[in-house]
Amino acid sequence: MTGEEGLSAESSATAELLSRTGDLDEPSAPAPWLVRQVLASQHDDEQLAQWTSSTVIDDNVQAPVFDEATFAWLHRGLTDVYDFPIGHAGLMHTYGYLLSTVVTPYGLKRQRWLTSDLAVAFGKEPTHLQPTASETPLMERVASTVLPALSDPVGTTRVVLAFDEVVDTANAMRTVYVADPGSGSTAVVYGLVTSSRTQIVSTFPVQPLTQEWARTRLSEPTRYRFNYAPPTAPPGSAFDGSTEVLVSRV
Repeated sequence: MTGEEGLSAESSATAELLSRTGDLDEPSAPAPWLVRQVLASQHDDEQLAQWTSSTVIDDNVQAPVFDEATFAWLHRGLTDVYDFPIGHAGLMHTYGYLLSTVVTPYGLKRQRWLTSDLAVAFGKEPTHLQPTASETPLMERVASTVLPALSDPVGTTRVVLAFDEVVDTANAMRTVYVADPGSGSTAVVYGLVTSSRTQIVSTFPVQPLTQEWARTRLSEPTRYRFNYAPPTAPPGSAFDGSTEVLVSRV
């Protein structure tokens, strides 16, 4: 069994335990590294603030990608109050996706953290974003990796396409694609940009972009994407905005 297969099996065992009990505070609980990382992230207000809210209901399958017990465990003890299915994007898109056993049209959500494509696309070591590669919590490693490109796509050399879907004068949903010039590994990061801060919604590897794909994507109507949960509108809903291209090197 490879390291990736072992980690995937361990995550599945953890997901099963959560489904049964909703609690990992047991001596026999699997994946102690996961418990440590989740607890560290739950108590780090600075890191929590780097992320937006998200829905656990995936836009592609129209169903939760993990259950209410997992949701409750991920959000236990937080100052902010979250009610299923709307929760903290960082906790859910990192640790929650690791625990998801729901197959989407693109495979298991956890694959983004078990392969090297995402890290390589952002110019990191291939193992940098694999969950057990460091004692630094995965949520923190992800934020430090993707926020520079999301915050300053024009000044980030690996960015091949970046654009804002402008909601109003103070808010925009930003999509940034980065690519490794050697391997061609490509990834996207999506987030909320306001007049005072930039927050992550999600990030994952994608296929290399083509000019035709980019033209089609830029012509689509503006809407909320990638399971973002805006405070005053349903996830995935359209809004009357405009698309502003920031970088185009496709």
